Amino acid sequence: MIRDVAIAGAGHAGIEAALAASRKGCSVVLITTSLRRIGEMSCNPAIGGVAKGTLVREIDVLGGAMAESADATALQYRMLNRRKGPAVWGPRVQSDLMLYAKRQRYLLSTAGIDLIEDEVVALSGQTEHPDGFVCRKRGEVRARAMVIATGTFLAGRLFRGEERWKGGRIGDIAADSLESDLRKRMFHVKRFKTGTPPRIVRNTVDLDNLDVQEEDPVRFRFSFREGEVSARREKCFTVRTCSRTRNAAVKYMAKSPLFSGSIAGLGPRYCPSFEDKVVKFPDRTDHLINVEPTGFRSRLLYLNGLSTSLPREAQEEMVRSLPGFSGALIALYGYAVEYSSLENSEIDMSLRLRRTENVFAAGQILGTSGYEEAAALGLLAGANAAKRAAGEEPLVAPGRAESYLGVMVDDLVNVKQEEPYRLFSSRAENRLQIRQDNAITRLMPFAIRLGTARRDDIRRWKRRERESGDITGTLGTIRLEGKKAIEICRRPETDVDRMIEAVPILRKYDRDTISSVILDEKYRGYIERSRRKLRARDRLKSVPLSAIDSYMDISEICWEAREALERERPASLGEAARLAGVRSADIEGLIIYLSRGRSARRILRST
Repeated sequence: MIRDVAIAGAGHAGIEAALAASRKGCSVVLITTSLRRIGEMSCNPAIGGVAKGTLVREIDVLGGAMAESADATALQYRMLNRRKGPAVWGPRVQSDLMLYAKRQRYLLSTAGIDLIEDEVVALSGQTEHPDGFVCRKRGEVRARAMVIATGTFLAGRLFRGEERWKGGRIGDIAADSLESDLRKRMFHVKRFKTGTPPRIVRNTVDLDNLDVQEEDPVRFRFSFREGEVSARREKCFTVRTCSRTRNAAVKYMAKSPLFSGSIAGLGPRYCPSFEDKVVKFPDRTDHLINVEPTGFRSRLLYLNGLSTSLPREAQEEMVRSLPGFSGALIALYGYAVEYSSLENSEIDMSLRLRRTENVFAAGQILGTSGYEEAAALGLLAGANAAKRAAGEEPLVAPGRAESYLGVMVDDLVNVKQEEPYRLFSSRAENRLQIRQDNAITRLMPFAIRLGTARRDDIRRWKRRERESGDITGTLGTIRLEGKKAIEICRRPETDVDRMIEAVPILRKYDRDTISSVILDEKYRGYIERSRRKLRARDRLKSVPLSAIDSYMDISEICWEAREALERERPASLGEAARLAGVRSADIEGLIIYLSRGRSARRILRST
């Protein structure tokens, strides 16, 4: 039996890949080492965040499942970054991790996807055009196209103090044979690292000594559809570490696999382990820890911000040093995991492995971190695998100016990543345009071309487009305070409620659509300026940087970029833009710095 698409791995990337291929009418088989752990949240029990929340809405427009499952299993809702403008707000939900995984498994079963519990040990056939996977127990599983979505399982190694064992996460095996097969086929791999904090028994913590983190009152849901929204609610809490926490980490630092040389892979800079924080900030003792329930009335609490691979006795001292945790019991100890991922030179903009015709990859095997990044990549890889199985050409990701998905894929393909990739709004040059509120407007045309758009979503998009035109036309004709109402939208204080109060005829339209029209007009000038900057930057790629003696004193760029530029010494702005750690804001800072010198100004004017 030959399936259209076979997928290795049933995490967030594998699930979206399978569902996307199934929606396109393909026969799909999903292979995992543990059927009961499909869709599990291996790290924090939450979906969304700054940039990530917008990506979840993009997944929703592209027909994915993550947004609806997040809404249906949410325990608390927060809108991050609200001190800044709406363009960079980050929707985030605390999730019931057991219910989330259960719902994802249900979606797979109702989609008619074959589920196989087995270990994928190799590709089958020639590298240029494999004809399936080889499984340890079942043997060959043949397919016309494949997706590899192995997460942290690819030659995964787990570490806690002086403990060492094989695995992709605790309780699971590592995909050593598949990694060996990829190396034999001359695919270039590198080693990355991530980690997870201890889980605490809830009823052993004095929650009255913790600060309550309340839910935001702002109305929101990830999905544009009228699906299920959870009514279950849980409180989250915050607590800060103290000198005793730091001292406990220092006491056992010699046993840390991070600093003993046991772990060679680099971890995510923006999600460091607690021992990393202690080493990098030796004078600081108070680090914020978010205390999060893992489910509705769940037995366990997740300590977000206390990721560690220190030995068990160190973790016990650290945890019990926290206010309210003096009698806390650790149910699951934290650990680090080192795993293999592909070099960026191995993939193209459709997520196809360059030296194959029909194998795609998604998730942490591409060097990412985070559920949201994995899910978005999985959806694109699965849809393109379905296209290849049907004899069609895969689609490249949408452009950087259109979506966070486009920003991420462009970064992963064209920039060599020195650490696990995490999506930030600062990575997007056009972030005022690619907002969470207008995802359906931006990406529905791409979803239609990709073949994953749902019929009801297309109708919803067309209705929204008509309403947007009507609202814009109405605001362009009605006058307020001697000006057209559309001009009033540009004022900082103008929002949906104020505009509806001033123009009551707008009440018949959808609030979210009105809000998007207002924001489009509010940011119009900035968006046009951003587009001009992008065009200018394309012209400036050949500007040489040889005149810069040292990047460390350039105040217009961040420290991470200074270190990367000083280390790599790129010859031009174009080369600088492809370095990991150098973001669009840093390139703009370099342009500003260069424009100060006479010779540099002549170069800039001539390009």
